[in-house]
Amino acid sequence: MSKKIDRRRALLWEPGVGPDTDALHRLEKHFRIPAQPMGEAWFMGERWLYTDLLDKDSERWPAGEIGGAVNSLASGPGCFGLRQEWTDWLHFLVPRLLARCDDWRWADIYESLVTAFMAQYPDELAEYPYEGFLDDTLATLGRVPMAAANWKDGQIAGCGVVQPIEITRNGPFLSCGGSFSAALFLNLMYLDEEQVARWLASVLAIKDPIWRIKTVMWVAQSKPLLLEVGKQPLDLKYEPDWGSGWHDCWCLHGSNPAPNVDPSQVVLPFLGVRRQDLFRSELQQRLSQASLESLDAEIAEMEQAVPEMYGIREMLDLASREIIRDYLLG
Repeated sequence: MSKKIDRRRALLWEPGVGPDTDALHRLEKHFRIPAQPMGEAWFMGERWLYTDLLDKDSERWPAGEIGGAVNSLASGPGCFGLRQEWTDWLHFLVPRLLARCDDWRWADIYESLVTAFMAQYPDELAEYPYEGFLDDTLATLGRVPMAAANWKDGQIAGCGVVQPIEITRNGPFLSCGGSFSAALFLNLMYLDEEQVARWLASVLAIKDPIWRIKTVMWVAQSKPLLLEVGKQPLDLKYEPDWGSGWHDCWCLHGSNPAPNVDPSQVVLPFLGVRRQDLFRSELQQRLSQASLESLDAEIAEMEQAVPEMYGIREMLDLASREIIRDYLLG
């Protein structure tokens, strides 16, 4: 029998310590391949079936087939409500796709998997398939940003789904959205409330300055979900606007189907007031005006070697001022 997860250790984020192998094996063991192929989230005409995913060798699954299936898992519940076939395929696919999420080209797949999980379980107090399922999910799907592919010598390497500074035609860009944001919200939404403080402390303890900039920007850009009432991920700005949105997050409405499809649906908050209060309290203890000024000084030194950092430093300064105001930091 495989050992159970040490929950106190599993919830922590440590660079290079990615998905837990035992947890991954438990997920694979519990969820065998469904008997019938999964269908797309479209019912107006002849429905596409993802038959290639019935191949027992997941290495032979076409990338396009995977992308279409995962997108359907993310978007389908909001359009048509929960369907057992989507539930079964989500449980089956998650542990079998995580190995591919070590590659930056699979970032959209990872983000859609996170969205699909949130769509399937909009209530963190839902009934789950087996005891320990949520722990296993957070120790695998929730720890992908910590996988070794993302890190080298304690700094973001850019090989995995979490990217460092990206050079674009419009100059350097540093995202606080994408896989980075999806994983943060996955943990913040589903961790036991008593675990939130230790997990967030581990996130804020990561020393890489680029990671710290991303975190500060994420806190500022995620204000609708972290501080406001009644907001859903679809209210976030997306990455090109320096936002903290991620792939398919616009599919999350707080109910299945979405209220614009069925007005009788009760919409659940993405983050309840209790979780927002926990986050605010912990951030106030772990972050200060002095620590933000110290980070700015580090970036100023980097700017001497990389003048293009100026624009990113401006974004950091704006985010820092918003956080000091919104969280009443001293």
